[in-house]
Amino acid sequence: MTLGLLVAASALAADTVTVKLDDVQPYGAHTNIWFQCKFTIHNATSTSFFTANLFIGPPGLALKISDLGGKELRRVYANGWIYYAMNNPTIAPGDNTFKEPYGLGGRYSDPFPLPEIVRVQLEGTLSWSGYTNHLTSNVVEVHVP
Repeated sequence: MTLGLLVAASALAADTVTVKLDDVQPYGAHTNIWFQCKFTIHNATSTSFFTANLFIGPPGLALKISDLGGKELRRVYANGWIYYAMNNPTIAPGDNTFKEPYGLGGRYSDPFPLPEIVRVQLEGTLSWSGYTNHLTSNVVEVHVP
């Protein structure tokens, strides 16, 4: 019976979508900072997912910024004015790599000071795709300039 449960759990895990934060580079001033995020969305299903506003608003992939104690400080999305990828990317089976600028401050938001070191991770869904599982990436520590 235990073996059957393990096989069933493995089969479910094989049909999932995951996100891995590969690299994060901070740019800007301490209170007006951008995080250039390179990440991979791995689609282990046999279906392509067509998304809308995946990086620029809820319920898409937000960058969660936390202090070293794990307290969430802010969630931000990619800026629509300097948005690099297509607004509605297709997530095909296999690895899909993206490079997006997530940011604080700037022309249309209040400056928000951060501690010297923060932890960031991506969280959200493949917005409007029909794939409803919540995605959470690995955590990356970033030194704020």
